Amino acid sequence: MPRSQQKLTFSELRVGIFMLSTLVLTGFLILNSTGNFNPFEKKMRLKARFVSADGLHPGADVQLAGVSIGKVEDVKFIEPEGDSEDRIEATLNIVRELDRKPIAELIRSDSTAQLVATSILGNDKMINVVPGSSKGSPIGENAVLTSSSGIGLNQLTATGNKLFEQINKLALPANEILNKANSGEGTLGRIINDEALYKDLDGAVAETKSTMLRLQTTIDKINSGEGSAGKLVNDPALYDSLNRTVSQLEAISNDIKTGRGSAGKFLNDEALYNETRDTVSELRKSAEKISSIADDVKLITADLKDGKGTAGKLFKDEKLYEDARSAIARFNGATTRIESLIADAQAGKGTIGKLITDETLFNNLNVTSSNIATFTGEGTKLLDDFRKNPKKYLRIKLAIF
Repeated sequence: MPRSQQKLTFSELRVGIFMLSTLVLTGFLILNSTGNFNPFEKKMRLKARFVSADGLHPGADVQLAGVSIGKVEDVKFIEPEGDSEDRIEATLNIVRELDRKPIAELIRSDSTAQLVATSILGNDKMINVVPGSSKGSPIGENAVLTSSSGIGLNQLTATGNKLFEQINKLALPANEILNKANSGEGTLGRIINDEALYKDLDGAVAETKSTMLRLQTTIDKINSGEGSAGKLVNDPALYDSLNRTVSQLEAISNDIKTGRGSAGKFLNDEALYNETRDTVSELRKSAEKISSIADDVKLITADLKDGKGTAGKLFKDEKLYEDARSAIARFNGATTRIESLIADAQAGKGTIGKLITDETLFNNLNVTSSNIATFTGEGTKLLDDFRKNPKKYLRIKLAIF
């Protein structure tokens, strides 16, 4: 057909522009409804470094404590710095605000980024960021987070292989132990294969059963009121007696609490408590004095042992001992001589003996004593007379030749 030469009118152009705008708006709403596309949202870039990417790729999800905050923008190799073995650097494109809060308040310098598997069997990874604490400082643009690698399927397989190797190493000695036990070697083998031990265990079980039967019989007798224990459990009179005893004890306890009786006064009388406290204090002082006296006695005893002081020399000085011994001997000799003199005097020997046994001498001494007493009496009278009338004895007679 020949091409139409009809011109586009303004109304048709307006309809076309409207339809195109509608399609663009519909596409934007569809993309924005997923939450992954928002051209007006401000973004922030962070970096995390790992030893191995292990399935991490651009477009992988970035989460903060399980909440999605962005995507992995780039994954590339880098040169390790210092002792670090990190060779992979991931650039994270995350939101600047989360729940109307700056993301820097949640992600801080002590936050960590970890590779996490998105499924158990899959090898795809995502990055999960652990929120920081108040000790950390807010992060800035292009900050490098401390990172740790998650456990992947390859690592689990390697760990499982090592575990199987350890199990195989343990299985060998276990088999040896079981073989020895089956052959009756060792303690375990004897326990398994010794029939005497089995019989002993069987006998012990039988004795346990008989003991349980006797115990059950005893319990039945108690329940039926037989024997002392049965009466104790089933006798109402004994129960009433115990109940009365408990009531009396409660009454005594109440009396003590209220301060009645000697025990109550002893527990509740503050004056008695104070006197007891003073007595204890005095006893403590007396004990201290006794202790000091004991210390002094110890010192004196030590001085006696060392021969110090008069008493120490008395106990330790041999010369003093000999002198005392000789003095005692001389005293014993003098006592013997005195006893001899007394015996002679009693026998009338010597001057003292005659003085004691001669009656004539005694009578003469008695007469002499009487005369002396008479003379003394006359002298006393003369002195009294002289005191009363001194002129009688003091007359002076003058004679002129």
